Amino acid sequence: MSKYMSFESETFTNRELLIEALKEMGFDDITVGTDLLLQGYDKRDQRLADVVIRKNSIKSHRLFGDIGFQKTAKGYSLVVDDMDLDYRLGKDFIKRLQTEYHEATARKMAKKLGGTLVKKTVGKTIKVAVKF
Repeated sequence: MSKYMSFESETFTNRELLIEALKEMGFDDITVGTDLLLQGYDKRDQRLADVVIRKNSIKSHRLFGDIGFQKTAKGYSLVVDDMDLDYRLGKDFIKRLQTEYHEATARKMAKKLGGTLVKKTVGKTIKVAVKF
């Protein structure tokens, strides 16, 4: 049965960088607010989030529920339907999002320092550096 899962151990501290990372992954229609109701497969499993990607805006994945990020004391934590994570988005969704988030952070740092971002893949490891 479909249900929402929260990943409070995996948080994203900066909302703007989170949104930038999501856009890099192809999620362009992002709603930002406070305590937005997530629309899921099971209407009894009501969840709230502050950054939401509506399931209807993502035609390529045919999601069971919205993807949300709830603001906590540590940052924004992912709230996603377990079946979407297993069958639609892929089990590596969180790792891919973390990678994009870290790259967005590095781009921001490179811009602040007046350098350029250099990305190199070594095996399965992606190394990101700022070049001056």
